[in-house]
Amino acid sequence: MSSVNLLPPSAMVVVGLPATVPLGGVGGCFALLSSGLIIASKKLESKIKKHQEITTLAVAKRDTINRLLSKVLNNNEVSSHQFDTILSEFQDYNSLKEQVRAKMLRQPSKRKLTDVDVKKLEKDIRADLKLN
Repeated sequence: MSSVNLLPPSAMVVVGLPATVPLGGVGGCFALLSSGLIIASKKLESKIKKHQEITTLAVAKRDTINRLLSKVLNNNEVSSHQFDTILSEFQDYNSLKEQVRAKMLRQPSKRKLTDVDVKKLEKDIRADLKLN
């Protein structure tokens, strides 16, 4: 019978193997965590960009509406043309805001804008101006 010569494992294998397996697992976990954070970062950048665009749009439209309202308040009366212009600016703002949202989501907006009773709104504004 021939004898098989089995060598005892070296100290490097005995110490190294138990240390490398957990370190490999930790490295894999960090790789997955890093990938998840990159994806989350891109989504947050998109949301930040959307909110910056909406904020810029809101400030611009607010300034336009404030300018138009100042003219109206100086005269203490609202002409139909002025009222229509103010209402048009407001509707433009809502429309542009929805376009920004839809562009960022790459899908049509699901929000439904409420219908405004223009005649009632105009009547209320005129009544408020007459009280002042």
